[in-house]
Amino acid sequence: MKLKDLNRESRNLRRGVMFGLAYGDALGRPTEFMKAPALAKFGTPFQNRVGLNNPKQGIVTDDTQMSIAVAKAAINLGRANNPADVADEFATQFIAWQNDPMSMDGKRAPGATCMGAVSALKRGERWLMATRTNSKGNGANMRVAPLALRTDWTWKQLAGYAQLQAAITHGHPTALAAADLTAVACRMLLEGIAQPAESLLDHLLAYAHDQRTTYHGDLLEGVWEGDMFGPSVSLPKVPKIGDIDGWSRFAETMPVRTPARKHAKSPQEFIAKGWDEVIDALLAVYGKPRLPKQDPCFVANQGGWVAEEALALAVHTLITFPGEPTDALRRAAFTDGDSDSIASICGALAGAAYGRSAFPSHWIDNVEYRHELLGLTDRLIAAAR
Repeated sequence: MKLKDLNRESRNLRRGVMFGLAYGDALGRPTEFMKAPALAKFGTPFQNRVGLNNPKQGIVTDDTQMSIAVAKAAINLGRANNPADVADEFATQFIAWQNDPMSMDGKRAPGATCMGAVSALKRGERWLMATRTNSKGNGANMRVAPLALRTDWTWKQLAGYAQLQAAITHGHPTALAAADLTAVACRMLLEGIAQPAESLLDHLLAYAHDQRTTYHGDLLEGVWEGDMFGPSVSLPKVPKIGDIDGWSRFAETMPVRTPARKHAKSPQEFIAKGWDEVIDALLAVYGKPRLPKQDPCFVANQGGWVAEEALALAVHTLITFPGEPTDALRRAAFTDGDSDSIASICGALAGAAYGRSAFPSHWIDNVEYRHELLGLTDRLIAAAR
């Protein structure tokens, strides 16, 4: 393959990550809170009409918006950064996301953890105080894929930055581990180290076991001393989609903190707890039949609302449709769980494996933020040179 062709394919794969996550997000947005009986009214997801056939169908959620924030941070981060500066960059971009009127326009349904933690950052709290140490929601890893495009970073840098961006809002060890592995999965597929097949699970399990007690203390500082097993923070009821005033009030709400019940004895014990849960989630889909017509959420009785489940279900769906990334996204978006996040992660993985050109060509004209996604991808490619 000529260098020019190689560069073209490399760009195609990197654009696949950014557009794949947005495509999956948009496909899953209408079905996110639907259960199986309601989904059945749509019929099978494998129809040509299921797609981004007009701009209304291309509207995305906070998954894509926060991925854009992470992409901007990744562009601004150089090859060598002071850990405090790295944390500040992610925090700055998350605050900019929440301040953007489009994040509060009633179409996005942002997660309670992200909203609460970022609101605390806006009040001037340091991220170690702002983070929700009891939350392992998939908000930690539905936004992490753009970091994989910084292929100039070492694997250690990628892991540390992926965990830190998660920790700023989701301080639970499982959120950190799942974000790490999601970014690593994208990069493995981008670089051809892994293929979108059964062996992908083997690669991810091997990495998880290898990293099980690795704690990136220079970046994560003392987050391990937080509440690892304690009760969840008390948050007000999440507003409904379309309730613009409700979302505005929610963003300013001070969460009620609850005391810790049990702490990890060491950073290694803390992070091992997270990796163990990620490994368990992957093993729950390992060796299961890959049945295209079966709802992924029924495969291992997982809803994908938490980080490790969202990744496991996304990987399962990807490898259920070898060579068919579009149908993988359609299946991921028609689930009895957190459809937009499962499909968004699946889309990032599918894009890394097959490239943007593998999806229907007209989708790009209808997906929201298409110009920004193109520009950010090119800037990430340039930053990685």
